[in-house]
Amino acid sequence: MDTIADIAARRRTLKLLPDPASPLRGDGLDRETVDALIAATGWAPFHRACPAGRDGTAAPEPWRVHALDKPACLALMPRLDAFARPPAKISNMLAAADAMLLITWLPEEGSEDWAASDINMEHIAAAGAAIQTLLLAATEQGIGSYWSSGGCLASREVLRYLGAEEGEVLLGAVFLWPADIPGDVEAAPGKLRARRTPAAKWARWVDMHDRDAPSR
Repeated sequence: MDTIADIAARRRTLKLLPDPASPLRGDGLDRETVDALIAATGWAPFHRACPAGRDGTAAPEPWRVHALDKPACLALMPRLDAFARPPAKISNMLAAADAMLLITWLPEEGSEDWAASDINMEHIAAAGAAIQTLLLAATEQGIGSYWSSGGCLASREVLRYLGAEEGEVLLGAVFLWPADIPGDVEAAPGKLRARRTPAAKWARWVDMHDRDAPSR
């Protein structure tokens, strides 16, 4: 059985960019499979409870997940043209996706969007951990993925249109890919994977024998 380290090493960033006029065929992922990935996502750590709950609920998690199955992804494609920001490559990825999950975070009450605060920083970190948990769960199931910053999907107008709660901020749009990718579809791998370095480059042990006692 693969360890978490094995799964993390196997995870790959992959961006599929077919012509939006020729979306990939197939039924996409069934909702049961996607729901299982969402359930795994919910085990990500978070330090502070979110005070706002979706639809009046008291969900303490500082993230929210909005899932679109393949038919919903295809239906969204032509509707993005109605919004101010151009869809750019988002339409291409929607044309390929078997499902897409929008992961948002909720700023602390009384803060303005990206207001710098310890609480907002922790909420963002927790939502990032939720996305990584989702990516690992998908990799374990043999499902390819791509974490996009979202482009036009991050706009308030699009989030509101898709039913997100007012104030939610998009941290990532995770596209889930089919297992069989046609050879004529543009597939762009992650740009930074080849530049990864050994842990010794960015991690160190702290030797307290070399430290003087702090002065008062």
